[in-house]
Amino acid sequence: MSRTFRYIQNDDVLKSFNEFKDTILVERPVVIARHGDYSLFLIRISDGELGLKIENTVKKAEIQSRKYEIANSNDALISRGVRHAVQKMAELSDEDVNRRRLQIWKWYVMDWQKANMDKTEEIMNKELSWDEETSNKNGEVLDMESFLHGDYLNLGNTIALIDKYLTDEKYKEIFKTFAINDIMEMTSEDTRDKSIAEAERLSQMEGRKKHTYQFLVSVEATDKEHARQALLNYLAGDDRIKVQR
Repeated sequence: MSRTFRYIQNDDVLKSFNEFKDTILVERPVVIARHGDYSLFLIRISDGELGLKIENTVKKAEIQSRKYEIANSNDALISRGVRHAVQKMAELSDEDVNRRRLQIWKWYVMDWQKANMDKTEEIMNKELSWDEETSNKNGEVLDMESFLHGDYLNLGNTIALIDKYLTDEKYKEIFKTFAINDIMEMTSEDTRDKSIAEAERLSQMEGRKKHTYQFLVSVEATDKEHARQALLNYLAGDDRIKVQR
């Protein structure tokens, strides 16, 4: 799922309003945060009134708004309102992602059924029944999770599905942009997870390779410097040096 990008922290929204209400906010709203297709805007309603607005920036549609009278508000109240608005954006964005993934998966199933007309009834019967022994083996064709971590990640095939089943150019562009961003995010997460796992594996290997051992060795010498040199010579392979282990 997409991430939230913040430009103003929750606790700084009221301060930012007071700072910019006579300059930037007179001209335009300021973005507080973005998540997917949604943006949370800080708006100047009046000199003493602040507004928060969630907008779907792709559809140019206002989703939700709320206003606060500065005289009757404080940092904590407005911070809480911002936090709730950001959570709402994340929920809306996740719903959009799931709905679009589901639609692409349906096209994938339709495409598979067209290419396997003779097997469609057999597969559907398996989907409608449950067999502990065989369901895991036979259910992958119509399993959405398997699709999302398999064929869906093939960007070329997914874009081809969108081209095949959508005729409206506007929605075709929306779905293509979504699929590209979603697949890039999913593959980058997979790559990151694999990199972390590999780094941990290498770290463990290095940990096994590198150990510190201490030995107590006695050498016969006339003084400390002579003893140090004798020990170095012994470690270098001089078998004339006698040591006591």
